[in-house]
Amino acid sequence: MVLACHTFVRGKAAHMGNLLALVGLALLDSMSLGTLVIPLVLVISRRRVDTVPLFFYFATVVLIYFALGIAIALGFDLLSNVAGRIWDSEPAQWFKVVAGLGLLAYGIFAPDPVKRDGPRTPPRSLHPGAMVALGAGAALTEAATMIPYLAANGIITTMDIGWPLRLALLAAYCVVMILPALVLIAAAALAGQRIWPRLEKIVPTLERESKITLLWIAAIVGVWMAGSGLSAVMN
Repeated sequence: MVLACHTFVRGKAAHMGNLLALVGLALLDSMSLGTLVIPLVLVISRRRVDTVPLFFYFATVVLIYFALGIAIALGFDLLSNVAGRIWDSEPAQWFKVVAGLGLLAYGIFAPDPVKRDGPRTPPRSLHPGAMVALGAGAALTEAATMIPYLAANGIITTMDIGWPLRLALLAAYCVVMILPALVLIAAAALAGQRIWPRLEKIVPTLERESKITLLWIAAIVGVWMAGSGLSAVMN
């Protein structure tokens, strides 16, 4: 009985740790160009909140991320055994070392992003079709650098839960990704003219910081890959 209770508590603690990690990764993803900067530009450029175009934009971004997440999770499930054996091989470990050192070098030595002086050019049209195209372009462009999202998918896939809960967690993650932008846009709608100058000042800073965050992620992931690869080779 005591052993069963201990196992249950450990399982709950592990799930809680996973959930906290997912929230942190989602908030990190929320600072990207597509989830924060572009929506703010759409609002600031017209100094009003156009709910319908924003709905189409956010819906497109969330649905694309959700679909990519499902595809990644299915890939993890289908390829877990084969990919696991390949990933554990010695050539794969040396690849991890080389790729990790490359990521680390990129994160450290890449030029610091330059803060944009002027405002970002807004789209000419807020037609739903234009918003869908803008959202799709932003989401798919950032898909190549979705390291936090890949990490989140890895966490969800390794959790001992069924597919319904996996999909629920994935959907919740995608919603948390856009929450900071929604909060700022709601504040703009409520505060009106008082908040526009402040938002105009912070957008270039947010854009620069999102790029710096990507460099930090690249460096951290590089250290982990190189370290784990070397550890496996040495053992």
